[in-house]
Amino acid sequence: MSDEEKQEEKQEGNSPPQSGGLLEWAEAMSVGNDVLDDDHKTFFDLAKIITEVDADNGNAIVFQSALNMLADYVNGHFLREEKALRAVNYPHFDEHAQKHKAFRQHVMKIVQEYSEGKSEDIRNLPGLVVSWLNQHILKEDMQYKYWIKEKFVDKRPLAFLAVEAETKL
Repeated sequence: MSDEEKQEEKQEGNSPPQSGGLLEWAEAMSVGNDVLDDDHKTFFDLAKIITEVDADNGNAIVFQSALNMLADYVNGHFLREEKALRAVNYPHFDEHAQKHKAFRQHVMKIVQEYSEGKSEDIRNLPGLVVSWLNQHILKEDMQYKYWIKEKFVDKRPLAFLAVEAETKL
């Protein structure tokens, strides 16, 4: 991010809270739905683990576990979010889903290579997850906030609607 972009974020108040250089989820980051917010909080927690744990310093088991959780997260959360966005006819659904697909593929490649003993790309993972927090969750996902809150007529939890939408596909 350029210095100019950082300055704009500070002026706009969009800069995420940080603790020791790590991102912290804050209520201002809410997308207006508790289920999706909880998923995002989980990603913040995973990002902390991935950025703090050194896989080469005796923490390989913890790191592998975090990678497995990250893989489960991207599969489960992206499915939930995409079903919800489809249910509310989010106009930028295709672009949003494409970004999910690209990130999912990148993460799965890193997880697979790490499990095979190849760790060249593993050094890029902390930067990748922090970038995802900054670019996707804090910017892209905030764009659907209006749709989830305003266009969402059914008051049931989004998870129920996501399951219902799946049966109609």
